[in-house]
Amino acid sequence: MPAKKRHNIESLTFKNLEWVYVSGNADEDINALKKGFNLHPVDLRDVLPPLQRPKLVPREDYIFMILLYPVFDADKGTVSSSEVDFFIFKDRLITINSGRLAPLQKFFNSLKKQHGKAHSAEPVDVSDVSHLIYRILNDLMESVSPMIIDFSKDIDLIEDRLFKEFEKGLIQELLRVKTNIVNVRKAIQGHKTVIRKLIEYAQNRIPIKKLEVYFDRLVEQTKEIWDVLEVERDTINALHEANVSLIDFRINEIMKTLTLFAVIVFPLTLLAAIFGMNSKYMPFVDGRYGFWIILGLMAAGVVAMVFYFRKKGWL
Repeated sequence: MPAKKRHNIESLTFKNLEWVYVSGNADEDINALKKGFNLHPVDLRDVLPPLQRPKLVPREDYIFMILLYPVFDADKGTVSSSEVDFFIFKDRLITINSGRLAPLQKFFNSLKKQHGKAHSAEPVDVSDVSHLIYRILNDLMESVSPMIIDFSKDIDLIEDRLFKEFEKGLIQELLRVKTNIVNVRKAIQGHKTVIRKLIEYAQNRIPIKKLEVYFDRLVEQTKEIWDVLEVERDTINALHEANVSLIDFRINEIMKTLTLFAVIVFPLTLLAAIFGMNSKYMPFVDGRYGFWIILGLMAAGVVAMVFYFRKKGWL
């Protein structure tokens, strides 16, 4: 059967399965779902903004699941979270997303193309709900890996720039990468728990037992990504601290230079102030070589201060 579409809602019907794909979470989309399917009002409220935390709620006729996935904005270079809501029935899957997750849209479109062909070069197994859920979760999780690789490249570039000449924009770049890593961690931190609950609660509802090893692999994949993110977080934190230390060091060096300059110039200022007083009987002032003697005293004071600072190792 071809795909049907109304509002932001499309559906694909297979032999033993229907996938209802919702690419929006506006009020009209939720009202359409409310009329067409027997969904709990609390679950429908959770679909609406703002973002909810990842969770799984078993209902009488279905399982309601929420997962968050990171979305990379190439123009801004930032990462934000996008929510995917799953209503898992025995022979129907309803997915709801705001339309920002390209992998989900891409997978749905590929199934539409496959659906319209008698034979496909690489057919996707959608024989039941469990196969469909696994493919969706797997594609969404695999979309995170390129972000992790980009973070690693960004960290390497920052590390190279850090110990070269001081760059004003480096701190902004550090904070951008640091924030992106935190946002990805926030998005996927609940995945392991939710997927394990899905395996547990879905046993008597959908044929998930035969795919349990694949869902376990998803859990392991999430754990591996989490471990890599932890390493990247520790690395970027260390670079951030190193950058702060370097900035402090440079500021201290500048302050040290200015302080030494002020101290070295102090004898000149003092002598100039003393001999600038209009007092009678000021030595050297009225002498033939008074000017040169005063300059000599100033130079001697400067040389003495420089010699003292060098001996102390301050210069």
